[in-house]
Amino acid sequence: MKLTAKEILHLSFYGAAAAIVLLFLDWSVFSFFTAILSGNFRISRGGFYSLARITFNSHNFTFKNQQWWGFVAILLIGIVLWIFLLLREYQQLQLKRLSNEITRINNTNDNDQIKMTSIDPMVTNLVSQINQMTQAKQEILDTELDNEKRQQELVTNVSHDLRTPLTSIIGYLGLIESNPKLPEEQMRKHVSTAYSKAQQLVSMVEDLFSYSQTQTNGENMNFQPMEISEFFDQLIVQFSLDAHKHNITMSSLTNPGQIKIVADPEKLARLFMNLINNAFKYGKSAMTFIKLTAVKKDDRVEIRVQNDGEQIPKSSLNKLFDRFYRVDQSGNKDISGTGLGLAISQGIVKQHHGAIRVESNTQLTSFIIELPLDASLGVPRD
Repeated sequence: MKLTAKEILHLSFYGAAAAIVLLFLDWSVFSFFTAILSGNFRISRGGFYSLARITFNSHNFTFKNQQWWGFVAILLIGIVLWIFLLLREYQQLQLKRLSNEITRINNTNDNDQIKMTSIDPMVTNLVSQINQMTQAKQEILDTELDNEKRQQELVTNVSHDLRTPLTSIIGYLGLIESNPKLPEEQMRKHVSTAYSKAQQLVSMVEDLFSYSQTQTNGENMNFQPMEISEFFDQLIVQFSLDAHKHNITMSSLTNPGQIKIVADPEKLARLFMNLINNAFKYGKSAMTFIKLTAVKKDDRVEIRVQNDGEQIPKSSLNKLFDRFYRVDQSGNKDISGTGLGLAISQGIVKQHHGAIRVESNTQLTSFIIELPLDASLGVPRD
C-alpha cells in the first residue's frame, strides 16, 4: 500500500524539521568540542544565582585541517540519527494505518485481507499475523455456519423420513381400532403392514444413531488387531444366502495373503456391510459378482469392494457420500432406506484416519478404501 499525499507531506515536514534541528545540534557540538580543544572558552559567574556560560573567541576560531575529521564524524552521526528518526516516524504512520484497518474490519465485520506493504519488517510481519488470524477466524465462522446449516438440514430430513412410516403405522392401527369387527385376514394384513413400517422406523433410528457416532473424533473406537483375509471370509459367509439367491458370486483376494491391521472390527464390519448391501440394492439383475480385494502399500492398505452391476451416473459420484442422498431409482420401488448408509461408511473411514472414493464405468464399480495399518496411530488423509 503506497503512502498517501498527506502522509508524504507529513514525512517531508518532519524530515526537514529534524534535519534543521540536527544541523544546529551538530554545529553546536562541533563548536563546543573545538573550543574545548583549542582552549577558547571561559566560565563566568554573577548575580544572586550562578549562571554557567560558555563564550567563544570567534575572532580566533578557524578550521584546522586536523579538525575536519571531527566535523565529518559528527555530521555522519547526525545523518544516522536523522534516518533513524525518519524511519521511526514512518513506522508510526504505518502502525496508525494498520490500527485503522483493524478498527474498520471489527466495525464492519469485513474479513478481507489487509493489503499493506512496508519497508519495516516488524510491520510486515504484524500484517501477516493479523491476516492469518483473520483467515482463521473466517474459517471458524464458516465451519460454524456450515454445521448449523447441516444440523437444520438433518432435523428437516429426519423429521420427514420418520414421519412417513410413523404415519402409516398410526393409520393402519387406527383402522384396526376403529373397526374391531374387521375380517381376520384383513386385520392380519393391516398388522403385518404396520409391523413392517415399525421395522423400517427402527432401522432408520439405528442408522441415525450410527451416523451420529461416526461424527465423533474417535472417542467410541475400540481398536484391535485383525487379519483382513479372515475378515473377508466372515463377510462372504454372512452374505452367502443372499448371493446364492441372486446368482451372485462372492470372492476375496489379499496381497500378501495375510495383512494384519489395527482397527475397530465392529465398525469395519458395518462399513463393508453397507457397501455390500449397497451393491445388492443398486446392482440389479445386471450384477454377477462382488469381489473384495486388499493390497498392502507401505504403511497402509488399499481395500476395494467391486461389482459388475449397473454404472453409477457420473452426476451422482460426487454426491454418494452426502447425507440422505440416494441415486435416482424411480423405476425400482423395492429400493428403500434412509440414504445414510454411505455417509455412515465415510464417517467410519474417517474415524480410522483413512479415505474412501468411488469409481464406476460400464464394466466395473469400485469403492476404494485406504486405511493405515495401525488406525490407532494413523494420520488423517484427505
